[in-house]
This record gives sequence, structure tokens and C-alpha cells, in this order.
Amino acid sequence: MALLKQAKRMSRLKGVYSRGFGKFSNLQQLAAGGAAIEKSALKKTTLKPASEIPGPKRWPIVGSLFSMLMDKDFDTKRYHVYWKKIAEQHKPIFRFDSPMYPPMVGLLDPDDCETVARETMENPVRSAFFALEKIRKEAVDNYFDKKSGILTENNEEWKRVRTRVQIPMMKTKNVTAYLPQMDKVALDFTDRIASLQKLHGEMPVDFQIEIYKWALESVSLVALNRRMGCLDPNLTNDSEPMSLIKHINNINDALNDTEFSAQLWRIYPNAAYRKLQKSHDKFLRIVDQNIQETGARLLAKKPNSEDDVTLIETLLLTNGLTRKDVVTLILDMLLAGIDTTAHTIAFALYLLAKNPDCQAKLQEEVDKVLDHKGPITAKHLGQLFYLKAVLKESLRHFPLFTFNVRILQKDTVLSGYLVPKGFLALTLNMLIGHDEKYFPRAKEFIPDRWLRHKPLGAIHPYASLPFGLGTRMCIGRRIAEQEMYILLARIMQRYNVNYKYKDMDVVTRMVFMPSEPLRYSFTERR
Repeated sequence: MALLKQAKRMSRLKGVYSRGFGKFSNLQQLAAGGAAIEKSALKKTTLKPASEIPGPKRWPIVGSLFSMLMDKDFDTKRYHVYWKKIAEQHKPIFRFDSPMYPPMVGLLDPDDCETVARETMENPVRSAFFALEKIRKEAVDNYFDKKSGILTENNEEWKRVRTRVQIPMMKTKNVTAYLPQMDKVALDFTDRIASLQKLHGEMPVDFQIEIYKWALESVSLVALNRRMGCLDPNLTNDSEPMSLIKHINNINDALNDTEFSAQLWRIYPNAAYRKLQKSHDKFLRIVDQNIQETGARLLAKKPNSEDDVTLIETLLLTNGLTRKDVVTLILDMLLAGIDTTAHTIAFALYLLAKNPDCQAKLQEEVDKVLDHKGPITAKHLGQLFYLKAVLKESLRHFPLFTFNVRILQKDTVLSGYLVPKGFLALTLNMLIGHDEKYFPRAKEFIPDRWLRHKPLGAIHPYASLPFGLGTRMCIGRRIAEQEMYILLARIMQRYNVNYKYKDMDVVTRMVFMPSEPLRYSFTERR
């Protein structure tokens, strides 16, 4: 074990020097050489082959598929229950083979998650969204130029787009430019809550749809440079915003069915694939029309206009990006930016309702920071430490995914096993986040654990990864966080939230969503 720890240390040193200290080439070579020597020694002494990694029983051709399908706990709408059961039996690492994918290793040690992030940093290939990729690359009118966007692409095509959109999408100045408008959306949503509370005495059973409307209205400010009118109380089911929400929900349903299945759609277009294709086509039609309208408005701007340059303008003017690249990125911003933020807010409100002491502490902070009637500014957000801790703790309890996926680009040592190049590494951060070893009092909702003084001890930086890991983490992270910070601050500033119904769990619709209707009750604080 001493040799194994030494090899890991040398590997980390190598990563640090290669990332930030290019001048230390001799030290880098020394670290690499030392790691190679230790790795060679480990192969002879302690390393075990991937064939010995424990896991559910494997058969020829079908791998572990029968073990999963025959398990009483397997359910495509709650697949995390099965993964949790297998993980408990075999942690910190287990193997799962499937005829649809390369061999997989599930990882429940944050050190292994860190190793995967570092070893795949240069080329973070993942295996996902195959049906969506097929639909885009085989589009009849070649709308996407046989490309499918950074959500699904890998290797050089992914790098080409990601390197060009990274700075515009993640730059703080570009994101905070939308803060005043996002704040107005949040205030309008708190008014919508007041109307629903007065009408129903609590939130209606379809309150999740209302949060989708807030999420679409917020992300549209960035993706389409306009408000969509989602919070209009007279919005009809056949309106453009409701159609977008319906198609996005259908896409996520169909993606879940095409990804976590026998993938018969590869042989013939089954019901799930046809549903995905139909909803994606309708979604594309609506979004493309909006992008054309946005483009026309931008072209109509006077050359000497003092208006800030929008994100869309920045992307359209970026060398190396085509209009279709930008359209595809906007599609993915809308597709990935509605369910994710809406479900996170839903879970956070539930946890605050179930933990009134935490809710009171958050309100105290919000009252102190927002001690005025004006708009929220970037300075205010920078002072909302407990609010950010609340969202981190919410995402630990209710992450949106069971795991992150990477295809190993070289043989890698994980938990004492030599895992070959080409294996799928699943960083099971949902399960790590519920593990007492890494999060003391894991079942409790304790936002304080994330504050600077770390009252429950240091937290491993790779133990909770709600936005993904490494160089392929969510490109819209800053936008999503800003949206959620603002809304949660405004809700807590105005309301107490209560929930008195069945305990919440998660169900799967590509991303996790609440298992119960969001029948919250909001009481005006003043």
C-alpha cells in the first residue's frame, strides 16, 4: 500500500507541474520517471487485474445485464436504487459489463474520481446521448453539418467548439451582465407564487411546471437575448413557452429511455427513438425561429449603440464558430438549462421547508445582505455565503445524476486495480455524497459543512461534483448558479416555505426530478 500511495503522490505532482508550472520540466520528468518506476513495481507486487474487480455476476456476451434485469430493485425510473445496492456490496470499486457499452468500473472513492479527472484532462471522452447524436448527424436537411454539439461530441470536434465558447460562457463579466434581468424574472416569479398561494391555499400539484417557466424565462435571457413571457398568468398550453417546455420534457423522457435500455433503436427506430426525433424536430423549429428573430434585432442595432454586446453576438463574432455551431450551443443551453435548475430549486425548497432552523438562518443572511429595496448586484451575491452553502448541500442530498462518465484514455490505477484503457469510469458522486466516511452526519441537511471553517471537517474536492468533473464540467455552470442564487434569495426574502406531505425522493427523467408533487405553502414574512 505504501508503494501505491507513493505512485498516487507522484502522479498528482506530475499533474500540478504540467498544469501550472511549465518551467519545472526537470521536476516533471523526475515525477514521471518516479511514477513509472513505482508503477512497474506495483504491477509486480500489489496491483490486481481488472478481471478481479468485484461486481454483479457476468455472463459471456450479455455481461452483467441479466444480473441487473433480474434484480428486484432494478427500475428504469429509479435506477439509482440498483446502483446503490451494488455499490454497498462492493465499494470502493465494482465492475459492470454491458453489451451496449465498454466494460465499466463504478468508483466510490474520491481519490479515484480525482485520478480519473486528471488522467482524462487532455481528452475527456464520455459515452452518452448516442440517440441525440444520431438524430443530429443524420438530419435530412443536414441542418447540423453532420455535427452534434458539445453535449454529445468527443475528441477534436468537442475541443474545437469548447475552446471557443469557454471564455464567453464562463467569464464572470459576461454572466453578471444578465444579473439585473434575472433579478426581475425572480421578482416576477415571487409575485406568481403569491397569486398561486391566494388561489389554491398552497402550491398546485403542477407547481414544477411553474418552476420550469421561471427556468426557461431566465435562461432565455442569455440564450435568446429576450424574455419569452413564460410568467404571464394567462399563458395557454399551446403557447410557445409551454410548447418548448413540453418538448424539452419529452426529449429528456426519450433520452432516458434510449440511454438506459437495450438500445434497440440502433437496429430500428422504436417508440422512444421516434419520440425523441419528433420532439427534437419541433424543439429545433421553435428555437431556430427565435434565433432568427434575435439575429434580426441584433443586426438592426445602430453601429454606435451603447448597449452591451450580448453573449449571442460574442459567439457569432468568434473566429472558428459557424452560425450552426452557435445554434446548436443555444439548443443545448435550453435543453440542459431548464430541468437542471428547476429541479435543484425544487429540492432546495423542500430541504429548507423540512429544516426550519436552516431556513431561518438563510433568511437572516438574506435580510442582512439585501438591506435595501433595490436590485441584487454581483456584490450582494458575493456576500451570500450561507445561501451558496444551502445549494451545495441540496445538490449533495439530491444531485441531478448518479454518476459522471469518462472513457479511460490509458491504463489507470484505481483502488489498487490496473484498469485498462477503453474502460468506462463512473464516478458515483451521488453515492459518495451519502457516505458517512466522506460526509459525517450524511443523512442530515447541514449547509454549515460547506462554510469556510468546515465544522464537520475538510471535504474532498472530488466528493461532490454536481456540475461534472475536469475540463468537461458544465459549460453553463456560472449562468445556472447565478439564476438559482437570485431566485432563492428573493424567495427567502419574501416568504417562509412549508411542506407537510410525503417525504421526497428522486425519479429519473435523464436528470433526477422530485418524486412527489411540490405542494409547498408560502407565507408572506412581512
